[in-house]
Amino acid sequence: MIWQGKEGELRLIEHGLSATTYYLEVLFTEMDFSAPIKRPLTEETLVMNRGMMDTDAHYIQSDEIPRYAPMSMTFSCKLADTNNTRVLSDWLSGNTTVGGLAGSTRIYSWDGKTTIDGNTLPAFADVDKQSYRVEMLWDATVSSGSSYGVRYEEVYFAPDQQTITESADGLSLSCNGMIYGDVTRIYHFTNPVSEMIT
Repeated sequence: MIWQGKEGELRLIEHGLSATTYYLEVLFTEMDFSAPIKRPLTEETLVMNRGMMDTDAHYIQSDEIPRYAPMSMTFSCKLADTNNTRVLSDWLSGNTTVGGLAGSTRIYSWDGKTTIDGNTLPAFADVDKQSYRVEMLWDATVSSGSSYGVRYEEVYFAPDQQTITESADGLSLSCNGMIYGDVTRIYHFTNPVSEMIT
């Protein structure tokens, strides 16, 4: 089974308030999404008897810093004179209110609301930082196949790390996020959610 980039869809999902959760679809251009498929395990260090391998040799486990360290995510998308572009620009600029022609919508951070290994992650020290769920799903190319996707929890997009590139074909937005939460396999998008007001 081959999953093709042209069949992929990425969604930014905010935490929501009560039963309402909004998401935004991101249109791909270069099919250049890049992010890990799982969090790393802790490191192991081999301890030997005075530098010699014998039956007493064993591994010791490192601290859990590598397990909880943020990981990188990158992708790019095309910008157009549409409401979705304005919403995406607001969203990745760290704004908590994003707007379209129908009005503005308050979005809420996932900051401090998810777990890794059963441990709830703390909230950011900087209350102005907002993190969001990102889901990437590639549809099966045949009706009998299954979709392949990954969910990323608590992804923070630093406003100064999102860049616009100009070319003859138009403007592209290069997105750079840091994954603070867990990474899990998915077969469908999160439900129920309400689509972003545009």
